[in-house]
Amino acid sequence: MIEFVFKPSRLVAGKRVVSRLFSGRYAVDKGARAVTVCLNTPDREIARKRLRDIVLETQREQEGIIAPKAVRTAAAASLGNLVNEYEADLQGRGLDGKHVHDSITRVRRMLAQTGWARLSDVRADAFVKWRASLACSAKTVKEYQVSACAFLNWLMRTDRLAVNPLAKVDKIDGRGKQVRASRTYTEPELARLFAVAGRYAIGYQVLLYTARRWSEVHALVWGDLHLDEAEPFALFREGTTKDKDKCAVPLKAELAGQLRILRPTDCSSTDRALKGRLAKYDLFRKHLKRAGIEHRNALGSVLHLHSFRKTWQTLGVRYGVNQRAAQEVLGHSDANLTAKAYTDVPALGLNVEVAKVPWISAPGESAQRGAQKSAIPGHSPTLGGILAQLIPFMEKASGEELSHMLAFSDAPWRFLKLGAGAGFEPATFRL
Repeated sequence: MIEFVFKPSRLVAGKRVVSRLFSGRYAVDKGARAVTVCLNTPDREIARKRLRDIVLETQREQEGIIAPKAVRTAAAASLGNLVNEYEADLQGRGLDGKHVHDSITRVRRMLAQTGWARLSDVRADAFVKWRASLACSAKTVKEYQVSACAFLNWLMRTDRLAVNPLAKVDKIDGRGKQVRASRTYTEPELARLFAVAGRYAIGYQVLLYTARRWSEVHALVWGDLHLDEAEPFALFREGTTKDKDKCAVPLKAELAGQLRILRPTDCSSTDRALKGRLAKYDLFRKHLKRAGIEHRNALGSVLHLHSFRKTWQTLGVRYGVNQRAAQEVLGHSDANLTAKAYTDVPALGLNVEVAKVPWISAPGESAQRGAQKSAIPGHSPTLGGILAQLIPFMEKASGEELSHMLAFSDAPWRFLKLGAGAGFEPATFRL
């Protein structure tokens, strides 16, 4: 271990000038690089004591006896000041303004209502008690915890917190507890909505057929719409998308044609493409009412502007759109989000899908047993039963009578007719 004090010196105009104040140099581990610190005193004994304190503190930190100095300093710092630093960092990283605002608002509300003033005040039990007092939806409660953990994890990454005190707190399960569970539009509902929307119909169609968020469609300018290409597409720029990643969405030929008609001849590439044609929430509700579409159905599921995305994905599943392509159009990084949250399963027509699976019967059992009833009460149309009643008639019948039975009989031959319609293969009937 290295540990000594000295007065640093330097050459000035060819003369060596010695500092008035002492510095110290130390290395706790053998072979480690020595650290030089300024001790800010002209007294050698005071300098030695200060250096000794620094070395002891370093050794105790390495052994885990005390927390690092940065952590101890942050523990005594004002949480309000730390939140301000966190906000500045989020803004400096160019995150979405609404996301930053919402996250910081949640954290500040939590601090105000829990009475936490210092980082050392943050405790899991106090958070759980405060969370239980919140009178809001399960999704909102979960978002409070997510925002709080994001803040505490940021403190860990900046070496001001050793352990996130909320890391082991269970998250709220919001499944089945949505206050505004959404549903998709049916195709007749979409047709009625477009019919009553007038100049706003094109805005609804762009929302549906691009499957993008309202804010992203609102930000489209004419320069983003490549309508004269062989395969028209809309380019959603990096600065306008939620994930900050650009995305090119192909446009249906019908939609591209309507947009070409709508495009002014003297428009600038930076002019908003759907200015005055993209309805906001209040006007959207009026359009729903005018079209006779329920905003909230009997099950409590609602329609909103974001439902166009879910509708596009649900229609895509119904009509065979590739799952990976749908994920790209929707701008999802997680395929599960596309398949689960953005697919309205009740609207898929599950009866048709279930009917595609073939029926597999037990050996000797009719493939449709139970689906049809025998013409004779108490009888099942099995091949053995049919033949047992058919053979005695055939043995006694002449050729003419057999022909007559085939044409007119309503007795044993009805079983043969029934057998052919009850799932028996024609090849199994041998006379």
